[in-house]
Amino acid sequence: MYVQKRDGSKEGVSFDKVLNRIRKSARGLLVNPDALSQQVLSRIYDGVPTTQLDELTAANAASLGTVHPDWGTLAARIAISNHQKNTDPSFANVVHALSNQKMKGTGDISCMISKEILEVVVKHGEEIDAYIKHDRDYLLDYFGFKTLEKSYLLRDTSMKILERPQHMWMRVALALWSENLPRAFETYDLLSQKFMTHATPTLFNAGTPRQQLSSCYLLAMHDDSIAGIYKTLGDCAAISKYAGGIGIHMHNVRARGSLIRGTNGTSNGLTPMLRVFNNTARYVDQCFTPDTLVYTLAGAKAIEDVSVTDRVLTSTGAYEAVKVPVRHEYNGQMLEIQVKNAVYPVRVTPEHQVLALKDQAKGLNFDVIRNRLEKGYAKAEFSDARDLREGDFLVFPIPQYECDVPSLTEEDCRLYGILLGDGYISRTISGISVNNTTKQGVYDFVLDYLTKRGITVYPEQEGEHSLKLRWSTANPGFKFTLSQLYDSDKQKRIDTPFLHLPLSKVQQVVRGLLETDGCIGSKEISFEVSSYPLMEGMRYLLLRMGALASGYERNRVGSVSSTRDIHTNLPTSVLRVPRIAEIMKMFPSAPAGEYFTYLKYQNNLYTRIQTITETIYEGVVHDFEIEGPHDYTVSHLGVAHNGGGKRNGSFAVYLEPWHADVEDFVKLKLNSGAEEERARDLFYAMWIPDLFMERVEADGDWTLFCPMEAPGLSDVCGEAFRSMYTRYEAEGRGRKTVKAQKLWFQILDAQMETGTPYLVYKDAANLKSNQQNLGTIKSSNLCSEIIEFSNPQETAVCNLASLALPSYVKDGKFDFEEMMRVVRVTVRNLNRVIDINFYPTPETKRSNLRHRPIGLGVQGLADVFAMLKMSWEDDAAAELNQLIFEHMYFAAVETSCKLAEEEGAYESFFQHTNPYSPAGHVDWGLNDPSPAALGRLQPDLWGVTPITETRGTLDWPGLREKAKKGMRNSLLMAPMPTASTSQILGYNECFEPFTNNLYTRRTLAGEFIVLNKHLMNELLELGLWNEGLKQEIIARNGSVQGIAAIPEEIQARYKTTWELKQRILIDMAAARGAFICQSQSLNLFVADPNYAKLTSMHFYAWKKGLKTGCYYLRTKAPVAAQKFTVDPRLMAAISGGASSSSVDDGGDSDADTTDSEHSDDEEISPEELKKKNRKEMMDRLAAEYEEEVQKTKEAADKGEGCLFCSA
Repeated sequence: MYVQKRDGSKEGVSFDKVLNRIRKSARGLLVNPDALSQQVLSRIYDGVPTTQLDELTAANAASLGTVHPDWGTLAARIAISNHQKNTDPSFANVVHALSNQKMKGTGDISCMISKEILEVVVKHGEEIDAYIKHDRDYLLDYFGFKTLEKSYLLRDTSMKILERPQHMWMRVALALWSENLPRAFETYDLLSQKFMTHATPTLFNAGTPRQQLSSCYLLAMHDDSIAGIYKTLGDCAAISKYAGGIGIHMHNVRARGSLIRGTNGTSNGLTPMLRVFNNTARYVDQCFTPDTLVYTLAGAKAIEDVSVTDRVLTSTGAYEAVKVPVRHEYNGQMLEIQVKNAVYPVRVTPEHQVLALKDQAKGLNFDVIRNRLEKGYAKAEFSDARDLREGDFLVFPIPQYECDVPSLTEEDCRLYGILLGDGYISRTISGISVNNTTKQGVYDFVLDYLTKRGITVYPEQEGEHSLKLRWSTANPGFKFTLSQLYDSDKQKRIDTPFLHLPLSKVQQVVRGLLETDGCIGSKEISFEVSSYPLMEGMRYLLLRMGALASGYERNRVGSVSSTRDIHTNLPTSVLRVPRIAEIMKMFPSAPAGEYFTYLKYQNNLYTRIQTITETIYEGVVHDFEIEGPHDYTVSHLGVAHNGGGKRNGSFAVYLEPWHADVEDFVKLKLNSGAEEERARDLFYAMWIPDLFMERVEADGDWTLFCPMEAPGLSDVCGEAFRSMYTRYEAEGRGRKTVKAQKLWFQILDAQMETGTPYLVYKDAANLKSNQQNLGTIKSSNLCSEIIEFSNPQETAVCNLASLALPSYVKDGKFDFEEMMRVVRVTVRNLNRVIDINFYPTPETKRSNLRHRPIGLGVQGLADVFAMLKMSWEDDAAAELNQLIFEHMYFAAVETSCKLAEEEGAYESFFQHTNPYSPAGHVDWGLNDPSPAALGRLQPDLWGVTPITETRGTLDWPGLREKAKKGMRNSLLMAPMPTASTSQILGYNECFEPFTNNLYTRRTLAGEFIVLNKHLMNELLELGLWNEGLKQEIIARNGSVQGIAAIPEEIQARYKTTWELKQRILIDMAAARGAFICQSQSLNLFVADPNYAKLTSMHFYAWKKGLKTGCYYLRTKAPVAAQKFTVDPRLMAAISGGASSSSVDDGGDSDADTTDSEHSDDEEISPEELKKKNRKEMMDRLAAEYEEEVQKTKEAADKGEGCLFCSA
């Protein structure tokens, strides 16, 4: 037996080498390397690649992370060591390789590296290579490294990864500083040691031929005309092409019914125009994640591996050619859909269209549904994934393609299935090993088959219950080869020709598989294998036979067979195979009966959606352009339409609440309503003046205006807005007067259903901005942390980076001096980004070079509190939160002043008026220069005295004097979401508490649970961590509250964001807000929202002076999924002994071909059903509205104040 080494050579297997490699990696760790070694050694087969052994070892180690966190460390060590063995250590060599890539097919040379980087490497390659510290790769945890490996490290044209993590950090540093090696090395050190990180666009694109390094863009509508609309839409497309997120304000678009002077017609208002933007995004955001399996002529393949040489299964049951694979970067919402008759959930963008049969109530007899299909009362149609509901049917076509191999008999096919199950083939010897208790018939068939063909067989008895047959692979009577049984990774799989044989032969392959790896039951047949490719091949064969197999993963690693000395070393997949007639006739002694949870009609199989879960995804997504019917079949989802894949990005649309179309605006994302009144693919935000909040609080009237009839409202803020608004009211220019609270509750309705609109407060955003001398700021960005001036001539841009706060915790204290040092470097870096950046439009370049804003954020605040053993409710935590941002802002301003001394102040620093404001533009400003030019910094605009000024630890008066002389950057601080980069560095997102103390991960070793590392470490230190405690935390959905075994101070420290009062998050946001010159992406979390809770919460945030009152409103689903890995008795104890009778057992019904026993005597049409449901919903909302208004009034009358603080 031999292994295949990384250089392609072969070497005899040395078990000692395998053991020693794992033991070496495990030095100093509290793990059992020998136990892991046994699992790996059991997987060694003839010719196994050593790199695959490392990957499997790392994945298995990671899966044990809930036993002890050192297992995660071991996983990272092995994975990174493996990657380093697979890649060139020389940065210079990697750069040269990437600059000289041959394109497949054409042979053209492609350069993936910028000329500037190439020139630096030519001159200084040896010095750069000498400076790189590859051992810093090991600072990454397993999942952080895997995130880099999956999406960030550069690959060649064959998709092989060439970069190491250290190469990526150095690429970014050299892209910023070129031949200024001291600066580049300084940046490299901070990046590679996890002190800070630049944002994803910078990590992606720095050092590449097109350096689009910016994250955020803020646009204005050019003007309210056809030309203006399409100019704006074109700018959005140009920006989104390079993965920019967009915020756009539309306050100046005329309302519905307004006169269009050029045509004497009337305007249709905001909704039709926004649908133009929406339909652009809708068309382009139709994609799946890279691991999605698609049926091709070569079998189920990951969508990222499908190319123009493939043909995919379409809705007709035929195979059509792929014209163009489409892929792009995506950052946004995903839907995770689990189909009843599938194994894995599929992640898809909400806009992707899926073939679905809707409005068929659960419990309907399948014969009734067939009758509807037959008569045309029901029909499967393509529907946006976001419009799917649990219980809808998705559609799988039965493949019609068939290609016989005449030389293969049915007996050959049965033997092939047996070999896939309990057999093996090597280059010299083949054989089977079966249980003589249950599989004597299999043994007899194989012996008879071989004997008839003159093949010499060597029977063996292995123990009491095991029989073996061995024979020579080289015997001319034996038809099969090693490559027909194993793929390139040495996993068993069904060879492609066998997938398309005539059904009579396919049935024999299935028979052989079920005889060996199957178990025939009274309701279903189970089929269990450890090879994912074999499982997928089996599902396809069953699909050809008209059967849909469901399934699940099972992790029984370490268990031993009761009848044979077989150890389970890998997680397995278990298929539930339907008892269709074609299978049962091959097993006549099996129990009688049929049990189907899917519907068969004509050439399609219909299966219900079991669950739909919303999630967030950042990374590459995929789609195709297809010949023929323009659709393809996803193996665990069904037929999906090909969307074309031209993604124009994500837009957040901002509107002020005085606009006459605002009531339509807040409904645009709702799930219900006519399609022509919805634009669900955009994000929505309210740009709220203080006057509106005051009118809501006073239960006053609110007047709605058309911007054409009441011009200038969006151009003023503060008292200037109040004066203009009330004057327009007095002049009778309003279109409509509504109760302010009614509009407010409409906004809350939208938030409770969709999580949006964002709430951003116009007056706070303007009056506390250092850009207030430019004119009125009219919107934020896609994530509501960027507050910058934009107009038709200037599109605001921001470049981002974040500090990894846990890196500054040393010896139980927070090192502010070290953090300030890193801030100074980071500010210089971001200032440099402005100069080297690629700008997609002239307006973006003009704005960024004139005002030079940057955005500095954080990640890992929750980790810091955990490391310092602070609860979020502690006064010490509140003070540390403020001190961190005081020091950050101080160092940032100080550095920007220093840069101004070196390079000059930014162009608009002393500006009194904006030369790019259009003629007749009304500015609310006092004709002053920027506040900084007057010595007024962010805490001064908030009216806050810094703690460090009171204590005298930072020289704020001196800083104000420096600022008066000039700053290089108009804006500096903007704490953003850090979803991807915090995963790379291994910290919690931005400034948020832990959302949960557990989550799931999927690797080569299967899906497993990951727990909060800080919580685990504390419990281990106290000797409390054990399997029972882990199970209890899992049963409580990751909460540690109320677990008697866990000390109260630890329970307090690890409250999740759902368990903390939102007042705490808002107080902390306000405290740090005085040192944030832009804003912050503040999510708020309310498990069961209602009007009273949300009103109190939002008003509290507004009165605290926040600019962004709420980014997303996060709510919890009312029903949690069953936790199948938890002891049911534990679940019952926690839930107070609740009955489990309502839990779905996985089947729709026990009856033959039915969904239930109910009849369909009084059937109503789908349209009538929709009307009925709509009326019931409106009645409920109306009653809830009146009830909540009354509650709010009564609370105010009683002086109860902020209701949510006591929630």
